[in-house]
Amino acid sequence: MGRVTKLQTSFNSGVLDPRLASRSDIKQFYQSVAVGTNIKTLPQGGLKRREGMAFVADIGSSARLVEFAFNVTQTYLLVFTNNNIAVYKDDVFQVNVATTITSAQAQEMNWTQSADTLIIVHEAHPPQRLVRGLSDTSWSLTDIPLTNLPQYNFGDYLSPSAVSEIQDIEFLGTWNNGDTYTLTLEGQTTSVITYDSVDATTSSRIQTALRALSNTSASGITVTIHAPKHHRATFGGNDSGKNWDSISPVVVSGAGTFNLIVDVNGSAAAEDSISATRGWPKTATFFESRLVFGGSTQKPQSLWLSKTNDFYNFDEGTGLADEGVFITLDTDQVNAINGLYAGRHLQVLTTGGEFYVPTAPITPATFTIKRQTQFGSIGLRPVSIDGSTLFIDRYGKSARELLYTYVEEAYNADSVSVMAPHLLNTPVDMAAQRGTATDESNYVYIVNTDGTMAVLNSLRSQEVTAWTKWETSGTIENIAVVVGVVYFLVKRTINSVTKYYLEKADENTFTDSNIRQTITPSVTVTGLGHLNGEVCRVKADGAVLADNTPSGGSITAERSVTDVEVGLNFNPTITTMPLNMDFQTGPTLTGDKRIVRVKVNMYESLGLYINDILLPTRKFGSGLLDTTPEPYTGLKEQFLLGWTELAQVTITQKDPLPMTLLSLAVEVEASNG
Repeated sequence: MGRVTKLQTSFNSGVLDPRLASRSDIKQFYQSVAVGTNIKTLPQGGLKRREGMAFVADIGSSARLVEFAFNVTQTYLLVFTNNNIAVYKDDVFQVNVATTITSAQAQEMNWTQSADTLIIVHEAHPPQRLVRGLSDTSWSLTDIPLTNLPQYNFGDYLSPSAVSEIQDIEFLGTWNNGDTYTLTLEGQTTSVITYDSVDATTSSRIQTALRALSNTSASGITVTIHAPKHHRATFGGNDSGKNWDSISPVVVSGAGTFNLIVDVNGSAAAEDSISATRGWPKTATFFESRLVFGGSTQKPQSLWLSKTNDFYNFDEGTGLADEGVFITLDTDQVNAINGLYAGRHLQVLTTGGEFYVPTAPITPATFTIKRQTQFGSIGLRPVSIDGSTLFIDRYGKSARELLYTYVEEAYNADSVSVMAPHLLNTPVDMAAQRGTATDESNYVYIVNTDGTMAVLNSLRSQEVTAWTKWETSGTIENIAVVVGVVYFLVKRTINSVTKYYLEKADENTFTDSNIRQTITPSVTVTGLGHLNGEVCRVKADGAVLADNTPSGGSITAERSVTDVEVGLNFNPTITTMPLNMDFQTGPTLTGDKRIVRVKVNMYESLGLYINDILLPTRKFGSGLLDTTPEPYTGLKEQFLLGWTELAQVTITQKDPLPMTLLSLAVEVEASNG
């Protein structure tokens, strides 16, 4: 038998995939936990109880949450429900804005913002702009007046018919046999043509000369007699479907003149490349003073870039540096564009790979696009975190960071979830929090289909990439981060009725869907109508009181309270990886072991349970009773009993109290034979 003390100094790797439970050969095994639910990892090392979710509003239906920052101090949360946008500022409802976007379409839409304008795109709707006016309640939503959209011939039954150009050449004045002339068409000039008083001969000579030009085909233009000395050129065949410049004649010899008439302007079987018929853009961003659209229903691999500093004008013109760009990815497979990000370069995410535009600045002449990796994207809006662009791969099981490396002068897309892929379950929403006034950590919140949430703590400078899992008594549907404040749309069953609540993370609370308020000392707490019929936890003046069920929007507490929080319970859970020590006879990972004692290093914590045994933090003494328990900082130890193969320690809380776990020292007795 042997006795070893193992010190767990940090939890920088968060939760580890159960399939790695025997990988004691990797460092993450000793920096991770097997279970980390309703906790956050700290970049300095350690684990903390997650924030409570404070109740903001009853939304009434499914919704999509969108952040809007008018300026540094004026920020808004936009709640898209069916054909409506509810505007909130500082958690207070401001105004409703009517929209044609349904609640289902809101889950698929994309957006980008510049100054006071939010650009909203969905393939079933023309791109729209939401503009904040002179006040918090002044908003307008209109279709964007797109101009000079690039033309494209889709070549199907919906395509418009090509129109042939028709131009007339009329000989005026005195023309004699033997007089000569030339015809110029878009910069190309015919050989000298001899006039003949026989109209049929003149028509034939004109037709032959025009067909011989380098910019026409050998059989496209047909010239016929329209009237005496009046000839009609019809641009058919390979020369049809184009708006030609007017023919320009020049007299070489003779005294006659000409009259030129354009009867019909030609047009191709082309149309606007994005439209109600062909579908509208799926994604958008601003880059280098251009508005960029990506992908549409019938042009899924195309990009549209506006003119520089003229966001709604997509005129390609003659290809000058500031003019629009229309380009389609030329790849060996269908790579439908479903994400754009304006970072160091214009990054283009598709269903089959990741691309970027290396040229800077972008011009029509220099525009190129290069494929970097081939993981593909599920289509969630990418987020920027810690110097990289984070996206979910096309299978919905891996979070990858698109990161530029100077050594390779290219982008890599390594997985940041390789140690905890089980926490991702076909994500439906994602948002990033890049530090707050009280926390320098970077967090990415990824909402899963099953209503749970995977939370990533990333701090590249400290090599921190740690995942945990959040859950609540309901399902998390959507998320948005508005200048450091995290908002959730949560679907809950309250008194047997389905509710959709807007809630926000509040580090000063310890329950979900909670209301925290300061009142005149009283046993009656009101404002709880959204929790009627549900058993709630009550925390008042620093102490946990008996559970209570609101009725008529209020509860009667067991004593008079002042600072009170009422909300739904959640319990954090931390379970260590199986303990392993290396003896001379080998590791003890699966051998019989007994945890003798656990020494917990905690910070401002109360109410911790070690393997379901309450860890005491107070000692008897004078003045102890009828006082609020003070959170404890320091070391506490707990002795345990029992032999097991996978010696693990589970730490949890049963009451809504603060908890920050810095490290564990575990004394283990193990068989070394």
